[in-house]
Amino acid sequence: MTKFFKNDFFILTIIFITVLPFFFLHQGLLLIDTGREFYIPEQISGGGAVLYKNIFNNLYGPFAYLFNSLLFLIFGSKINTLYCAGIINSFFIVSAIYFISKEYTDKHLPLLISLTVMLSLVFGTFLYNSNLPYTFSISYALSAFLISVLFLIKYIKTQTPNFAYISCLFAGLCFANKYEFILYGLILLYGLIFLKPLGGKNFIKALLCLAVFPLICLFVLIFQGLDIQDVKRNIHLLVNFYNSPILKVFFLKFGMYFDYKAILFSTLNNGFYSIFAFLPIINFILLISFFKKIYEDKPLFILVLCTLSACLKSFFYLNINHMGAFIFPICLICTISILQKINFPKNIIKTALVIFLIFFAVNDFNSLQLKNYKLISDKGIIYTYKKDGKTVKNAVDFINQNTKNTDKIVILPEGIIINYLTNRNSDNTYYNLNPMFYEDIFGETEIIKHFEENKPDYFIILPIDNIEYGKSFFGIDYAQNFYEMIKNNYSLISDKNNMKIFAKDNK
Repeated sequence: MTKFFKNDFFILTIIFITVLPFFFLHQGLLLIDTGREFYIPEQISGGGAVLYKNIFNNLYGPFAYLFNSLLFLIFGSKINTLYCAGIINSFFIVSAIYFISKEYTDKHLPLLISLTVMLSLVFGTFLYNSNLPYTFSISYALSAFLISVLFLIKYIKTQTPNFAYISCLFAGLCFANKYEFILYGLILLYGLIFLKPLGGKNFIKALLCLAVFPLICLFVLIFQGLDIQDVKRNIHLLVNFYNSPILKVFFLKFGMYFDYKAILFSTLNNGFYSIFAFLPIINFILLISFFKKIYEDKPLFILVLCTLSACLKSFFYLNINHMGAFIFPICLICTISILQKINFPKNIIKTALVIFLIFFAVNDFNSLQLKNYKLISDKGIIYTYKKDGKTVKNAVDFINQNTKNTDKIVILPEGIIINYLTNRNSDNTYYNLNPMFYEDIFGETEIIKHFEENKPDYFIILPIDNIEYGKSFFGIDYAQNFYEMIKNNYSLISDKNNMKIFAKDNK
């Protein structure tokens, strides 16, 4: 028993539990993305909406939204329901990081790596944290990916078929959440076919395990009413997304496309964070430089391949102030594992990790001071930025006092958290009209036609700056024609704190 309490994993668990209360309900960004993560599951669980059919969400896999809707059914549609689910999932992430690290490193390095991940990812207060992320799809996908990699490593080491089955099962769960991990599937198959052949019936069993979660999601969606025409429409919108010129502007800003000017700008702009920005490239260079030594160590070789497969969007610049935060954990493990393999001094690695720990801890607690606005609602309490909190509260108060439960209220360019907190329906397709969705994915003509034929009871225009998409304010810098359509068919009944509220003329 004494040995257990001295165990590094026990220490990790205690630190996780100790730090958690400081950040509890102080994460996410209410007006951007976070609201969608509450609204869609509630629409599925209580509103009869069908994902990809009558509620738009083709950028992410179905599992997270179906699973979270189930949580709402069981535990109630409350903020705490999903936040607590996020915390449990985060502990799975940190635990997987610890046990993967133990496969390659020793003498407290797994603990230091896990704590670094905990402070860089789990307790960040902005969108890119794993407790209340910009999408639960990425957080669930990451935990599933890491667990799959852990058991793939164990299979490569032992060739125990059960490890291969578990790895495939969680890989399927990963793919059912986030499409961008699909390249990992090729690495998984390479490991099971060529690196350590699973063979025959065992391989068929592994493939069946891989298909479990995708098939469950597919069957649920078909049972709910999804049909082939819905699939075709969503494929069309997905093509529009990946061909979007504005998406390129967005990705360039955060280093996701190779452009030396953009990467230089991100490097200078992110300061100390840029130390981690080139980990994918460093891992690739280390693989090439020490290929023979790494290839001879098959578990290490498969780890490097798994890591590179996950870096599809972040290879040239791992922006851990952005989506790169979710790829950082596996990149960090990979780099340290290779360095230990080539006998890089451990003291330097440990010293660097301690510095990183202090850096992330200081940043986390400093950012926590800005999340000081207590937003109280019927769905629970959450802390947010004062500016966002006041905007949400003003909108919620107006809706609760002046509208009916049956009124449809569209909040633009986004802000669907307000619909969730007030139990008012939005338009389930065009609930986010930032410049990329407005101009490239849906298109202005289709949007205006839709709202001329399907008029909501209210429009609320919020002062949300979309500068990361190359344009700022809705109705001013873009969507002027749509804004004119609103003014021609609706009455402006409130214009306070830069929030405009329009009511349908027959109200």
